[in-house]
Amino acid sequence: MKRFSIVLGFTALVACFALIGRNEARADEACGEKGQPTCPLQGWMETNMQGPMDKKDLKAVAAALEKAAKFVPNPKWNEGPTGWEKLAADGAAAAKKGDFAATNASCKSCHKAWRNQYKKEFRKNPVK
Repeated sequence: MKRFSIVLGFTALVACFALIGRNEARADEACGEKGQPTCPLQGWMETNMQGPMDKKDLKAVAAALEKAAKFVPNPKWNEGPTGWEKLAADGAAAAKKGDFAATNASCKSCHKAWRNQYKKEFRKNPVK
């Protein structure tokens, strides 16, 4: 019985730490606003783009932008001069050249073109 109590206590402790450490929203809960867990793409971008941008690690940013180009949630969003994939590819190319300003401008262009619509329609979609 004592062994069971120890195992049960340890399991409960692990479960609590898992819940406390969780920082990404489940599909059925609110996310992305102050005091809420991060949304899937938001969390991915904070880790894979914002962190490297803050460190001026353009090699990591280029790799992240190449991945992000594939995250387009709606194929129609790839059409035209502000297409999701084009903006991400432009940013990746600038990052590979070491052009921080152009990389940052590409990120801002993508956010301007797609952030609000993405939040409305696809905010809780998992990043694949």
